[in-house]
Amino acid sequence: MSALLDQYLMNPLLQVAPAQVLQWAMLQFYAFTLVMVRISGLMIIGPVFGQPIFPTNIRILLILSLSILITPTLHDQVAVGFYELDADQNQRLSKDEVPEHLQDRFDNLIINAGRQGIQELTVDDYKFVVNMPASLLDYIWSILGELTLGFALGLGVYIILLSLQMAGQMADQQAGMALGEVFNPGFDMNASLSGQFLYFVGISIFLVMEPINGHLLMLSTLIDTFQIFPVGEGIVSTNTLDMLQNIMHQSLVLSVKVAAPLLAISALVSLAMGYLGHTVPQINVLVIGFPIRVVVSVAVLVFTLTGVADIVIESVPMAIDQLSRSTVM
Repeated sequence: MSALLDQYLMNPLLQVAPAQVLQWAMLQFYAFTLVMVRISGLMIIGPVFGQPIFPTNIRILLILSLSILITPTLHDQVAVGFYELDADQNQRLSKDEVPEHLQDRFDNLIINAGRQGIQELTVDDYKFVVNMPASLLDYIWSILGELTLGFALGLGVYIILLSLQMAGQMADQQAGMALGEVFNPGFDMNASLSGQFLYFVGISIFLVMEPINGHLLMLSTLIDTFQIFPVGEGIVSTNTLDMLQNIMHQSLVLSVKVAAPLLAISALVSLAMGYLGHTVPQINVLVIGFPIRVVVSVAVLVFTLTGVADIVIESVPMAIDQLSRSTVM
């Protein structure tokens, strides 16, 4: 009896099992690499994480740790995405509820589920299925899609914080402190003192803002993208590109708002120095004008820090929310 079991049951099972285990392991490793690439896109340019002052070994450890935690939850993430897309909450997902850039995935799931007649999916049909790429080119294309998805989120937040750098640059040019520029390794360029100061103040506020810290909000938003874009299907739509363009415009407006008090005071000081030089020619305006302009500018800069905090607290979550919505529209 034991010989018959070994011949007809155990031996075929032992021959098939290693192949099945190897295939499962390969699929899990493939999904893990794509999760890691999507997170890496954020770590390349995102505020704090993408700065040279953030140690590379810590960055790599963070990417690996998050990828290990996220990969086993991919099936649950897709199920949550189903209910996010189900606008009428009828437990059925129809084609008109799916964004245009997800239509191809919807059609493939309809065919796999055999629901061509009703054109609706249930939560069991809308499941996460990972398939090995047919070629190295397909794998590289998937990597590029995943990388750009995380990169777009980090870039959007980074652009908002760069508005503080631009505001400080404009203020220093008007205050006469532009000659005191120092090398900034974070931007690989010369940056003004006020620009660096405002940028690091903005980063500090970004890290401690309430009700959720900015870096945690950015990471949670990236993790939420797995609900709509399963691994291997990451893509940056035209809506996201348009939103990045809009965020760039918002950044320029914010930089002018932050620098406006300093620019106005500098203009008034220039008018006062000009009037003083015209009425009292004996006074060397160039000698006394520079320290007066610097002292006044620094005083105004101190009083504008509250406004800088309000801008970061309001603009960063708004930018993250806009980018998140643009990925599902």
